[in-house]
Amino acid sequence: MIQLTYEPALDPYHTAFRLLRLRPTVARYGPLHRDHVRILDFYQLFPFRIDEIRLMPKHRRFRKIAEQYKSVKPYGEQPDSRSLFSRMQPIQVAALDTLAEHNIFSPARWQFNEVGAADGAIAPELLDRLRELHKEDEELEGFLSVLASEYELSGSDGLKARTGLLEYRHDAV
Repeated sequence: MIQLTYEPALDPYHTAFRLLRLRPTVARYGPLHRDHVRILDFYQLFPFRIDEIRLMPKHRRFRKIAEQYKSVKPYGEQPDSRSLFSRMQPIQVAALDTLAEHNIFSPARWQFNEVGAADGAIAPELLDRLRELHKEDEELEGFLSVLASEYELSGSDGLKARTGLLEYRHDAV
């Protein structure tokens, strides 16, 4: 028997849509390094993995989000977080590149591996859908804002180290 599966993590259109959902966070706290945005995207897609993050004591209350999203965990086995994050990289970079080309994110910042909001137009229907999803996932969006604003990317206390998704030991701090 042939089994067909769909993995949103590897879908460039789904990735572009998720990155559009992150645009208000980037506008508010950015510009952010490309890898910082990639990590935010990862936990937006896989909120049930939030409990794997080594959070600051004042943010440990956010671990309950992982419990709330256990129901969206895929039925089948998935690779570990680091492997999955690595597989997502080319799709995330291509989606960010496309959004920068369309002036949704700043093309000037993108040249320096940073993601900053730009003033490119988004269709009103799409904006309505993004606002609707923001309301539905308000607690998750709040958590992603905390990761964007209160956590550095690099160093032993940065997001790379706290999530284990990227190597941090050779970062210039």
